[in-house]
Amino acid sequence: MTKPGTIVLPIAGRSSRFPGLRPKWMLTAPTGELMLEKSLASVADWRNRRVVIGALAEHLDGKGGRGALQRAFGDAVEIVTFEDQTAGPAETVAEILSRADVQGPIFIKDCDSWFVPRENVFSDCVCYADLRQTGEVRNIAAKSFLHLNDNDLLLGIIEKNVSSNYISVGGYGFHDAHVFLDSYRRLLASNHEGEPFVSHVILDAIRQGNVFRGINTDHYVDVGTLEAWNRFREDLGLYIVDLDGVVLKNAGQYIPPLWDDPDQALPGNVAALKAMIARGAQIIFVTARPERFREKTEAFLRELGLSWHAAIFGVNHAARTLVNDFAPSNPFPSAVAINLVRNGDDLATMLPSAVQR
Repeated sequence: MTKPGTIVLPIAGRSSRFPGLRPKWMLTAPTGELMLEKSLASVADWRNRRVVIGALAEHLDGKGGRGALQRAFGDAVEIVTFEDQTAGPAETVAEILSRADVQGPIFIKDCDSWFVPRENVFSDCVCYADLRQTGEVRNIAAKSFLHLNDNDLLLGIIEKNVSSNYISVGGYGFHDAHVFLDSYRRLLASNHEGEPFVSHVILDAIRQGNVFRGINTDHYVDVGTLEAWNRFREDLGLYIVDLDGVVLKNAGQYIPPLWDDPDQALPGNVAALKAMIARGAQIIFVTARPERFREKTEAFLRELGLSWHAAIFGVNHAARTLVNDFAPSNPFPSAVAINLVRNGDDLATMLPSAVQR
């Protein structure tokens, strides 16, 4: 049975903004997925679509990319191999469509962003985020800016020129692949100057009478530069957090206050942890409290609105040392230590970059 619509992933660039690392689409997020996997998940039902990837042979066979794709997706994706880098993303897409004989609706997805679109993307559309309603966005001057009317119809799209509140987030739909190919070929025939972007193809399609809409998105994450990627990774960092004296007012087994007593929170530190968790931080609580206090303690933590990956009870009440490796993909320092004064309710001041964005 023919799958409705094709997702096109052009990843045949050199990843020049990620020096010293694997091709960016092969980088692994803290949650374990390839950057490309997180990007593809922007289409919630992607496994019910045809998915075609265009990548450089040197990345597929020289960097292990083909094996990575097989392990990530199995047979769910098709691969178009490029021996040489193309002139730009529009040419890459055109080659993918032609060589894979793609027909019907398509959705072109950049690999270095992800989001949740509010509408069907297999139509003539550009996915966007409103800067007035979006969190931190880095390298804004390198974005594409959309001009929309009151009905979200696309009037224009301008590359790398700050001219509106609406930025393209890296998703472009066409109701038919031939619309893209026809407009791309017209661009070539007109001796288009400079690197051909998908936005240039869209502008030509609009001039030919096609009507494109802007589709608003939620939960936009941009990892298009190494700085942005590292900031994303920091947000999803792992924090191993002691309970007594850090989250809860210190208690003990023999001298009051006791672990048997009702627990008391350190509200400032709880608020800091909740802010970190909301951005994706992973929390592991450790405590010298014996296992018999787990139910009581975890119930109180839930009352505080906290969530966690694991809670380890019965650890030694002694100095705790974290040993971790570092590499370009997990840069130095890959492990840090924060020492708080017991019952000091100032975690936010010790981790300002993790708590405040």
